[in-house]
Amino acid sequence: MYSKIAALAALVAFAEARFGQEGLVQNQISALGNFGNPGQAATLAGASPGVLLGGANACAKLELADQIVAELGNDPEVIAAAAALVAAEKNFNNFAASIPTICSDPNLPATPELRGIVPLVDPGVVGSDIENANSASSLTNPFNADGLSQADVAIANGFSNFTAQASDGSTADVGAGGNAGGNAGGNAGDNAGNNGNNGNGNNVDNGNANNGNNGNVN
Repeated sequence: MYSKIAALAALVAFAEARFGQEGLVQNQISALGNFGNPGQAATLAGASPGVLLGGANACAKLELADQIVAELGNDPEVIAAAAALVAAEKNFNNFAASIPTICSDPNLPATPELRGIVPLVDPGVVGSDIENANSASSLTNPFNADGLSQADVAIANGFSNFTAQASDGSTADVGAGGNAGGNAGGNAGDNAGNNGNNGNGNNVDNGNANNGNNGNVN
């Protein structure tokens, strides 16, 4: 009984730690009160949790990050807070989807200092170890993003288990094409191999039949 309670407590603590990240990003933006006009940082901070919700467009947080820099300036502290938002994990409903969404708009973020940063994803997603390591490193050493969307950058650096989402809300399953192609290729190869084996078998049978016929003639 005690072990079950301890396990449940650990799960609750883990969930609070993960989903508390929204508050961490919000606090980082709120701390920018010395930049821009009075109240601007607080307003921008208040908008940050909403763009990380499961129902939000994947490009919305990049638009907000650009807005933070546009309104508060490009001081390193402002850039760091905006970058944290770009890299933040966007929630998704595990009961409705099994993979996250990443923005496919190549024009976002527009701020040069924010490009090349890829987002964290749910640790339960296949390939999350690669993506989350990439996300951490991209904050200090951004990937090449010339002409690329955040989704493109993620794919180019080894992670494709997600749904790409454009600013207009349209989506594309990035992983499906590759898997379908791999399966199709594998099936084609198997079929070709089976046909080859069948052909060899038929040739052997024909050869035996011919030998038998030759024997009968003799």
